[in-house]
Amino acid sequence: MLDFEDLPYELQCEVFKYVDLKDFSNACCVCNSWNKAMNDSNTWIGRLMKKNMHVEPGILHYILFDRKEMMNFYILQSKSNLLKNVNFDDGKGDLSGGENFPPNFDHWHYHHGNWRIERHVGCDPFPSEAICAKYNAVTTYFSCERKQKIDLSKWYPNIGVLLTNGYHVRLYWKVWIAARYDCHSIYQAFILFENRNAELEDISNDDTEENNNKIRLAKHNIPAGKKWIKLCSTLDLDPSKGTSFTYYEAGQDSKFWAGHYGSKILNPTITVRIVPN
Repeated sequence: MLDFEDLPYELQCEVFKYVDLKDFSNACCVCNSWNKAMNDSNTWIGRLMKKNMHVEPGILHYILFDRKEMMNFYILQSKSNLLKNVNFDDGKGDLSGGENFPPNFDHWHYHHGNWRIERHVGCDPFPSEAICAKYNAVTTYFSCERKQKIDLSKWYPNIGVLLTNGYHVRLYWKVWIAARYDCHSIYQAFILFENRNAELEDISNDDTEENNNKIRLAKHNIPAGKKWIKLCSTLDLDPSKGTSFTYYEAGQDSKFWAGHYGSKILNPTITVRIVPN
């Protein structure tokens, strides 16, 4: 019987491209030959290509000869969402009924804490792209805001080296929003770089300050109805701003009805890629 070690080295590298990242560290400890093949540059390039990540030759110059660098680079760009607990429902399980449950605010800072979670109340079921979601967040008649800090160096500590050598971060953002069938609402989202000390702002204020440290992703009046609306944005972050920013999101209903008739927010998502300038 043919043992795995009898396979050509190139074929071993090909196999290890498909090892789940959770099992990767343990598999590296099995033996020296496995460790060598799993940390081969071709293995990591193949893992990146599996995720549809094109790696510029210039980036390879910085990451190929350091296993930790390759792993950190892979982890950052393979994250399906840099935001955590996006629907306020982490650890909530399957709650009975469909509406008006207290949220779990883990990982978020919030202003006006009268958020709730529900399961598509007064609107269409979740879109097929978000069919696995359990709940959506919902706002009320005054502005409900929340924010979450994202530090890219947490996943890739040496990202600054790339940013000072002709590369920048491309950010991809998307979210699903909806309003009740009988009450239109307001939604906005933006990112703020860490070198500006700002408070959460009131969504009802149309004179929101705009400057180089703040990038608005969306400000949307959601018409009364039942349909979910997908908002998307792609933007290149200025390398001079650093690698930390804060994601802000807010919503409210526009009729000031008592109760949770405001913006319904589902699966806000941020992913990144490192690309040449």
